[in-house]
Parts: sequence; C-alpha cells; structure tokens
Amino acid sequence: MPASLRFWVYGPWAASSLVAVLAVRLLRADDESLHPHGWGLVGSAMICFSIGCVAKLSWELARANQRLAEERRMLERLTSR
Repeated sequence: MPASLRFWVYGPWAASSLVAVLAVRLLRADDESLHPHGWGLVGSAMICFSIGCVAKLSWELARANQRLAEERRMLERLTSR
C-alpha cells in the first residue's frame, strides 16, 4: 500500500481530535447559546472517529490480504518444483 494513503487512515482521527477540542471550548463557554453547537460538534467528532476506525480496519484487512496472497505465491513456487 502506498504511504500516501496513510492520510486517509489517520486523517479522520486527527479531524476528530480537533473537533473535540473545539467542542470542549464551546461547552465551557459562558455564553449558553454556544452549548448546543458544542454538542453538535461532539456528535461530529464521534462520527469522524468512527470513520477513522472503519478506515483503519479496511487498511489492516487489505494489508493482511496482500500478505496472504504473497504467501500463497511463495507456496505455489515451492510446490511446483
């Protein structure tokens, strides 16, 4: 897998962290009218985090599939001789 794809694996977690920090700042604000926006950002952070989890799982499954294919090719080479 190309290293440039790592952004798509870890990017949602970085976005989730940033949004969570912004949400906490809004929730701690003295202005009560900002609190609903803070809770909305908490939900957005959770969504970004779950997208990151799905991306990481897909990445690891693709890597495992690639290793399995390499092992099968090596086994075929050994048994064909």
